[in-house]
Amino acid sequence: MKRIVTIQDISCFGKCSQTVAMPIISALGVETVPLPTAILSTHTGEFKDYSFLPLCDEVKKITEHWKKQQIKFDAIYIGYIGSKAQAEFLVDFIDDFADENTIVFLDPAMADNGEIYAGLDYEYIDIIRKLCSCADIIAPNIYEAMLLVDGEIYTDYDENDIERISKTITALCPKVIITGIHKDKKIATLGIDTVKNSSIIKENDKFDGMYYGTGDVFSSVFIGSYINGFDFHDAISFADDFIQECIKETLPDKEKYWYSINFEKCMHMLTDYNKKTEG
Repeated sequence: MKRIVTIQDISCFGKCSQTVAMPIISALGVETVPLPTAILSTHTGEFKDYSFLPLCDEVKKITEHWKKQQIKFDAIYIGYIGSKAQAEFLVDFIDDFADENTIVFLDPAMADNGEIYAGLDYEYIDIIRKLCSCADIIAPNIYEAMLLVDGEIYTDYDENDIERISKTITALCPKVIITGIHKDKKIATLGIDTVKNSSIIKENDKFDGMYYGTGDVFSSVFIGSYINGFDFHDAISFADDFIQECIKETLPDKEKYWYSINFEKCMHMLTDYNKKTEG
């Protein structure tokens, strides 16, 4: 069985980060080891006055114990970090726990809906760029890609902007997935593999509303299937299709769009896949 360590926060209420990564990756037949960077009472979208407890000191204690136990990982999956100190520490974590066979996957979660997350600044972006250079694959959404390339967010972008960003961002990492690209009535995911000199663009219908946690769900399905042998392009398509089904299952709950997507109702897609691969 493959083993992934997922490094991101725990938002206790509101389905995102660790609370989606663990069940999704586990359903794909991969051992899932959490390393929580912080504990929040809720996710940070729509909710106000949420509690936030950074776990910098505890993360260091956990990793020191892991080193003594000589624990190894097939993949390191980094999501929302939330502090400059922790982001800097994770550069050392990769040095300690990644060898030539370890896949380092970074979802540089720091912006959405045209805005950088609360509490983050442009010094944080510089550290995330450094982390990107340590990764094998990164998966920013379009706004995060803008921050990594241009240092700013703009909501009025066109095909020329997307082409320029996609060419420039590969200087940070050889394999890049850019999600949430709005194109008229469609929303697209762009995958670029400079190792094989190939790319994929997956377009789907755009649904009204704001769906928090979709990036975390996408990343979890992607890395869980990719580590199990899916081709880069196939893993992107599989994760994208899963997101579409999750949103469709959420549509009847019109008042809960802001809460998160009903990924639980689509878990059969992952367990069915796992049974097929075992067979």
